Amino acid sequence: MHNSLWDNGGKMNKKILIVIVVLTVIFSVSTFFIIKYHYQSNATEQLYQEVYESMTEPETNQTLVAENTTVDKNTNPYVNISENSGITTSDTSTSTNVLSAEQNEDMVGWIKIEGTKINYPVMFTPSNPDFYLNHDFYKNENIYGCPYVQANCNVVAPSDNVIIYGHRMSDGTMFAELEKFKSKDFWKSHKKISFDTLNKKGTYEVMAVFAVSVDEADDNSFKFYEFVNSYDPQHFRDFVNKCKSLSFYNTGVKAEYGDKLLTLSTCEYTHNNGRLVVVAKRTS
Repeated sequence: MHNSLWDNGGKMNKKILIVIVVLTVIFSVSTFFIIKYHYQSNATEQLYQEVYESMTEPETNQTLVAENTTVDKNTNPYVNISENSGITTSDTSTSTNVLSAEQNEDMVGWIKIEGTKINYPVMFTPSNPDFYLNHDFYKNENIYGCPYVQANCNVVAPSDNVIIYGHRMSDGTMFAELEKFKSKDFWKSHKKISFDTLNKKGTYEVMAVFAVSVDEADDNSFKFYEFVNSYDPQHFRDFVNKCKSLSFYNTGVKAEYGDKLLTLSTCEYTHNNGRLVVVAKRTS
């Protein structure tokens, strides 16, 4: 019986062969990128674990943090104020409870949320604001980047609002687990955020969690990132009230003029150019 697949000099068979070759190439390329992604994921996770461990090793003869605060080794890195950090203190007593900026002068603090993967150094490069969007702690190019502070914020003073950005990675690292704060049940057991700077440790309580578009063309866009310092008490209240009105749930946490806020932001995909935002109030 004549096989129609071989009609016209085997043209059909050649077409099938070409399709098979193309699919094989696509599969091979896809497999390569999947393997590469998983390799980079594991390598990046190990990198930040090593950074954390290097900063939690006891040191001697190090400069004390301001106010002689003591940091729990099990929950926070130690603080070592380097000569290049720009932070000074009059107390030069021996301490093992210090956060190190010696490995990278761009580091200004450490962010940690217990019960999540969020446990990273925080960087600040006002002259090149988004440098750590695609560079790791050691300044190597890396799609994971490293959490970093918005250029016009002040970590040392600090400004009324310190805004920190981090990627939402599909492997659950960086700021991906902020997504879990959409659930009130998750918030109930993760109310506290630790953000220690080079001169002081800090604890913040989550006040509002919301998702919003930051698209300029969107009438419902909320430019939360424009609030860094308040002009007056009303300006502060307006920002807080807006955050609470957008929040997925009522936390019951209040903030008044004079309080210090911490805002964490990552990508969010239910809005056009969306951001998931967690705003917290400093409690200690």
